[in-house]
Amino acid sequence: MTSGHIYGPKSLMKGGLYQSSSRDSWRVAVSSSDEISAITNDNEFGEQNPAVLCQNPSTESWRVAISSDKISGVINENEANGSNGATERDVFNGVDENEVSAVSECSTKSTIDFLQDEKRDMTFGRRIALSLMNKKWYNPRANENLDEKNEVGLRRTSSTYSSSSKIDDFDAMMNNASPNLEKAWAFYEHVSLYRYLVPADEIGKKTSVFTRVWNVLSGKTKLERAEPGEDDDPTKLYHPLLTPHSQLGDFGLGIGLYFSTLRAITIITLLAGLVSTYNIMYFSSDKYQPEEYTHAISTLERGSAICRNTAWVPCTDCVCADEGNLTVAQGAFPSDRCARDPNRPELTFVLRNLCDGTAWQLAACNYGALMLVFVAVFLLGFYLKSHEVQFDLDEQTAQDYSIKISNPPKDAINPDEWHNFFKENLDAHATVVTVAVDNDMLVKTLVERRERLRRINNMQEAGASMKLLDLARVSAEIERNRNFFARLVATIVPGIPEQLARVVALNTKVEGFAQLGHSVTNIFVTFETEKDQRKVLSALTVSTVSSSRNDTKALSDAKFLFRGKHVLMVKEADEPNTIRWQDLNAGTYQKIKERTFTFICTAVAIVLVAVIVNLANEASPVGAAFTISAFNTIFPMMAKMLTDLESHPSESSKQSSLYFKICFFRWVSTSVVIALITPFTNTLTNRTGLITQVYALFFADIVTTNALQLLDIFGHINKHILAPRAATQDAMNLLFQGSPYELAERYTDMTKILFLCLWYSSIFPAAFFLCFFSLGIKYYVDRFSLMRTWKRAPQLGNSISRSSRRVFFPLAIVAQAILSSYYWSGFPYDNICPNESIDEEYVSSFNLVPVEKGSYAAATSVTYTNNDVTYHYCNMDMMKIGGGFTFPFVPTVSSEQTQPMEWMSDEQIISTTYYGWTAVAIMSLVVVVFLYRAKNKVADRYRRAYKSVGDDQGIAFSTVASRSAYLPQVTSKLFAYPLIACNTDNIDEELYDWEDPDRDFRFYDLTKDAKKLLKSILKEEEPPGFSRVKHYPPEKM
Repeated sequence: MTSGHIYGPKSLMKGGLYQSSSRDSWRVAVSSSDEISAITNDNEFGEQNPAVLCQNPSTESWRVAISSDKISGVINENEANGSNGATERDVFNGVDENEVSAVSECSTKSTIDFLQDEKRDMTFGRRIALSLMNKKWYNPRANENLDEKNEVGLRRTSSTYSSSSKIDDFDAMMNNASPNLEKAWAFYEHVSLYRYLVPADEIGKKTSVFTRVWNVLSGKTKLERAEPGEDDDPTKLYHPLLTPHSQLGDFGLGIGLYFSTLRAITIITLLAGLVSTYNIMYFSSDKYQPEEYTHAISTLERGSAICRNTAWVPCTDCVCADEGNLTVAQGAFPSDRCARDPNRPELTFVLRNLCDGTAWQLAACNYGALMLVFVAVFLLGFYLKSHEVQFDLDEQTAQDYSIKISNPPKDAINPDEWHNFFKENLDAHATVVTVAVDNDMLVKTLVERRERLRRINNMQEAGASMKLLDLARVSAEIERNRNFFARLVATIVPGIPEQLARVVALNTKVEGFAQLGHSVTNIFVTFETEKDQRKVLSALTVSTVSSSRNDTKALSDAKFLFRGKHVLMVKEADEPNTIRWQDLNAGTYQKIKERTFTFICTAVAIVLVAVIVNLANEASPVGAAFTISAFNTIFPMMAKMLTDLESHPSESSKQSSLYFKICFFRWVSTSVVIALITPFTNTLTNRTGLITQVYALFFADIVTTNALQLLDIFGHINKHILAPRAATQDAMNLLFQGSPYELAERYTDMTKILFLCLWYSSIFPAAFFLCFFSLGIKYYVDRFSLMRTWKRAPQLGNSISRSSRRVFFPLAIVAQAILSSYYWSGFPYDNICPNESIDEEYVSSFNLVPVEKGSYAAATSVTYTNNDVTYHYCNMDMMKIGGGFTFPFVPTVSSEQTQPMEWMSDEQIISTTYYGWTAVAIMSLVVVVFLYRAKNKVADRYRRAYKSVGDDQGIAFSTVASRSAYLPQVTSKLFAYPLIACNTDNIDEELYDWEDPDRDFRFYDLTKDAKKLLKSILKEEEPPGFSRVKHYPPEKM
């Protein structure tokens, strides 16, 4: 049993215990008077049970002892300061109504010990670790502190931290006891990984795999996500395979929509592949090229337009790249497509492709696939919108009850004023009010100070003092004993003296920032009901222009003006754990500068990668493909560093920026670069051609990328090698947070492979099936990673999903239409057209040797007669810059440098005509849609834009199991939990979306640090410069 939060005076209280009829919990009515006469909300409670409410004099906390028949004593005796730990005990069996001053909720179940998990519910990694725990080579601390083994529970205790600790001791509280590996693994599974609450009717039952599969398929499985560290109710890890797709919204709306999109695109590519089956079979048959040539092509490439049926023909005006007069880009033939007779070096012979890829059925089937994808992407928007509503309704979160006010008066810092405004003018109960102030620099300074202290702590022995005076002595001793080399190293890797010097400087900065004025910048209000939230949004939402101009006529009633004169800019808030409090107050000009800089860096990176890939392509085309794959893995890390330089008010905004960078890079590097660096005449070449490189990219994505993700090499190194050797429990826990991932990166990984497929679908129709396999495998690999190896991420919204379906998928369709029409116009891709006759000098026998050794066209002997013809150079590349660029790729609108009638068949002319104009139509339609949306976005600044989504679920915020509030928090790589930038003294623990089993929330409270540092100049009880959060429970309405 754990005690709940007590509201009311902290003096000895008396209470009665009542059981809730709606759930397995108990409520205690508490009063400071001599007798309790009533319990609030008595309609929620059934039978009574005897209870004792006792105060712990050492921690000022309360404990309730209960029994079905009699008092059994105080739970957690060691925390109650004695066998009973109370100065007075009373049992109450009846209450009446009004004098209740507080209500506390307490679970009747004992706190769950995470170290006692059933092995069948553990991950395989934890089972392996437990079996090796006593091996010194695996765990250097094996068999240490055996007498303390039973005392190592993963729960918060007063010996670790108590709410009554003195402010002066906060820095000293940084040190930890000796780390415990069992505890770290329990932390990993119960805090880092996602878990769900075990339904009451399944507790203690063993369910067969067949039953679980049936429940998933029948839709009977309904899971409720547990909060990190949930220790009141039994929980289990989500199963990577058996978790229903409909439950993926438990991990956040953005995650659920990602998997819905991934599944939908997988099905779309499968259907497009089926439509393209004729093309695959045609390219694999002897209609395209004789069977002996097909056998030399790898199995998965046979469904492509790779052409090995070639012949050497004389060309009267062709120039080879080795002659130096022209480059391949300027029209020269690649060296592997040129040959000469050593005895007649002045004559040039080039390869002619004999494969027939101009049949009308080929373009028609590919056109059908284009239309299918076009319609499917259009319908995808409706599909994802329905899933967005489904996921949102399935998971009640703070966002469903909350609003954000972006333009509050700068001095409106009192939460009571905001609470009363909504209550008096809109009859809406604000349960939690958060007043955010412009204190970015103060908070960043305090966070850095904490991080410096943590680094010092990690450099010392476990249990060493962290008091400033002791650290100064240690620092002086270190500096005195340093030699020249040690001082040199310290300039690169700061030691305790350097870290301490920075701490001292930060202390001074805190004192300075605290004395500055801090304006109110944003207000977050969480209402008790969805009805209240929607009522407020409906009443207060005005256009952006109206709010910026403070147009009082925009509101329907003057009472909606704050303080009688302010028009508020109101919108639905993002999820609490997505708010980036340290960047919330950045200005527009600052954001523009940051984004311009990061965009330039991204563009430069793309150019550099293109140069490197080109160099790799000269050595090996397949090597170029794997180089691209490697950069696709590396660049997201660079993009994350660039995006970290930007200021974003929410994680959703940051992920959208990251998405655009990575997507732009991957689309260009994966599809565009290889098309630009591959000579036009090598488009259909085997081994060194374009299609081979595309296939290599698919192979790398299907095999290499997924294998590395499943292996989670760095994650295993952290957990099995580094963690057992960590100096402190905190350092050990940090290694068990899971592998970081970005939703933006996952989306770009999906769109990258789709874009590659659509770009080359005309000449590589089997790419649809490769894309289907790639995305299908990715769907399950990502599910496994999400539930077993990835670090928890904020519950992102629909911004990336919306960008994908509104911007990137339409652009991918445009690319497919344009590139398909282009590739159909290029057959047979040899840039030579026949003359009417043959020159006499070519009527002879020749021993031809390819200019470039190693080409698949080996040395051969050929004989030409008067019945043969010579060929001349003709540009078939209708996209050649500076040499006949034509758009659309239609024969009737070609430039002077390209004469399609010279090489196109009649069927090809018809196919390229309707395909080319269709590409223009699709591109025009997408442009019109983009312009229409841009117009609407501008118009939205002048009109009200609120529209409710989904139905009101009728669930009160205070009854939501996974509720959380807008508490200013900052994440740090050196802390397993966020640092809190507001006073935590009067905040209900249920309003946090995380819980440290070892420490109270006050340990992470940065206001305590400031209070300690400012005690000499502090005029008020609380340090200035911090956001304010106030909770108004419905019981106090």
